Amino acid sequence: MMHKPKLFRKETPMTVTGRFLLRILLYLWALTILFPVIWMFYSSFKTPREFMTNVWAWPQDIYVVNYIKAWVKADMSKYVLNTLILSVCTVVLYFLFISTTSYALTKYRFRMKRLLRGFYFVAMMIPSVLVLVPLYFQLESLKTGLTDNLLTLILVYAVQAIPGGIFLLTGFMQGINNSFIEAAVIDGATEWKIYTKIIIPFTKPILFFLCLTNFMGTWNEYTTAMTFLASPEHYTISIGVQKMTSIFSYGNEHGAVFAGLVISMLPILILYAIFQKQILRGTDSAEGLK
Repeated sequence: MMHKPKLFRKETPMTVTGRFLLRILLYLWALTILFPVIWMFYSSFKTPREFMTNVWAWPQDIYVVNYIKAWVKADMSKYVLNTLILSVCTVVLYFLFISTTSYALTKYRFRMKRLLRGFYFVAMMIPSVLVLVPLYFQLESLKTGLTDNLLTLILVYAVQAIPGGIFLLTGFMQGINNSFIEAAVIDGATEWKIYTKIIIPFTKPILFFLCLTNFMGTWNEYTTAMTFLASPEHYTISIGVQKMTSIFSYGNEHGAVFAGLVISMLPILILYAIFQKQILRGTDSAEGLK
């Protein structure tokens, strides 16, 4: 006589207790992340008097003047525009670099292929901050104004992110069956058509994930921007937040500081809220090879 398999195991008091404690830890961890964000948001609507009276209290009225001060007086509008241009251009350049290079490294045969892949792998191990000072002095020695320039910063950001992007993308592209490319060649497809009609559609999930994370990283980057940029008209939002803090702190206008922080964080929070599923599924290779 065959016994039916048990679909569910009987839970013991130990497993129930363990699950309960795990949930408590997860709730506490989420609270430690959410509480500073919530506190920063409602504090951005407080007047200087309310902020000095009670730091943790909710604002009595919605004081929108803080956002006007941060946007106009602290020049956050200029910094947001600079950072948006910088991030978008960096992502476009980064996309072209990693997609074309990964395609060549996985689907072409040439002599320096193994050496080139090894070079990108080693470059991925080197922290970008180690080459920051030598790169700055090298560009400064050219005396061509390359250091205080958004175009230079775009190129630096894109190039620094290439090794890690190629490392992930080549592993993804190796799973693409070569029969698709061979069939396209037989049909007379050009290299551009193979690249745009086969390679890009198959790698769309991982490319979207890489470009989105690159955009977020560029938006929040501070060290390289602070090193290269000297003119206030070229400042990014990370430098602008530091400048804004020094401007408003002396007048106890902490609400305006928090308003500027909300402005700097809002685009990234919106992007993550919209594309969180794509971010979580970005490294799933099965997603692109259906």
